[in-house]
Amino acid sequence: MNYTANISRYAGDPRILSSGPSSLTASDRTARCRGWFSIALGAIELAAPRSVARFLGMEGREGLLRMFGAREISTGIVSLSTEKQTGMWSRVAGDGIDLAALLARISHNGGSERAVGRVCETPR
Repeated sequence: MNYTANISRYAGDPRILSSGPSSLTASDRTARCRGWFSIALGAIELAAPRSVARFLGMEGREGLLRMFGAREISTGIVSLSTEKQTGMWSRVAGDGIDLAALLARISHNGGSERAVGRVCETPR
């Protein structure tokens, strides 16, 4: 079968033999999805830190949220690159840092009734 993409290839370039389902593995697809999610989340944290801070009950910590947003974007970019494993591990480390910041905020507020407290609270 002839594919249109084969017409514009140089003689030494590989030919498309078949098309169909993606050749990405499950881990590649997971890394790609998490990479795009990280970029989107980081963009939100950079573009609207006051809204995110209000939602999390972290008013006055907008600078910290901007730093988290920049880290999320860089982690997402690495996850989309050929260094997927590095991107995934940096995502895990970053999520740990985010969780530590949220827990520190809860303990500082004495378990406030804000959104951070509701997110981390266990149902009874």
